[in-house]
Amino acid sequence: MSIFSRMLNTQALMFVYVVTGIIMARTGILRHEGRSSFINLLMDITLPCMILNSFNVDTNIDLLIAAGEIMIISTVCVIIAWMTGKIFWRRQPPERKAVLEFSTLFSNAGNAGMPIVASVFGTKGVFYASFYLLPVRILIWTMGLSLFVDERDTRKRMMILLKTPSLVVVFAGIALMFAPFRLPSVLSTAVKNIGDMTGPLSMMIIGAALGESNLREALDIDAFKLAAVRLVVQPVIFLFLFRSLGVSDILWQVTVTLTAMPAAANTEIIAEMYGKDYAFAARCVVVSTIVSLFSVPVLTLLF
Repeated sequence: MSIFSRMLNTQALMFVYVVTGIIMARTGILRHEGRSSFINLLMDITLPCMILNSFNVDTNIDLLIAAGEIMIISTVCVIIAWMTGKIFWRRQPPERKAVLEFSTLFSNAGNAGMPIVASVFGTKGVFYASFYLLPVRILIWTMGLSLFVDERDTRKRMMILLKTPSLVVVFAGIALMFAPFRLPSVLSTAVKNIGDMTGPLSMMIIGAALGESNLREALDIDAFKLAAVRLVVQPVIFLFLFRSLGVSDILWQVTVTLTAMPAAANTEIIAEMYGKDYAFAARCVVVSTIVSLFSVPVLTLLF
């Protein structure tokens, strides 16, 4: 099976989940007032489990050296993406600006990127991708979440961020990674299985949000602008930057693949939690995901 076919199958699976969510909303199976319970399940249980599972690995010196290099690259990518978002979306209204900046900063590298990296680069690529995501997971619940938190008091704002379950789990996971033990088999399996619910659940919630609105609104010019920045502008910048700096091929190729993914699936979830334009956020996720079906294979022609 070709790289394009594997990528297409992965993305198509996500759309099955989105369509399921749309059907649930349109048929009344999942109503607006009940969606908050699903959001809480996702944010407080399944997502933290998925994050914790990614840290439940053995470590050695070579792994730590490679981890350090890929984490530096990852952090540089986020900083560049932050500057890109500030430039492109500076004139947007607050409700959309938070969504657009967050979507520019963070891609769906976990749910969509990891399967594609596994297909293209094998287990070695998955290893690099896992550590690429470590600083991203810390920054998404600090720098990223701060875009949506309206609290003006710095102390209260930090307390809100520090109480976020996913951020707490990141620090617990780092401690686990360096601990002389791993989670017991039964607990490890449970954590992994619960975490595996995150992808389908998040996409169904996005679909439900779309199901409540007029799907014609998906033809939003700002969503397409976001897709262009997210899927074309940034990956091309990273490709030429890291290749010109002499970064090893597999590192910059994995990096570009992950940064070329669509807007993070939890963009809509976080936007709804903090009272931003979640319907617009859902449109950004769906539009960028559709466009990525074509943009990612084309981008790999530059590898």
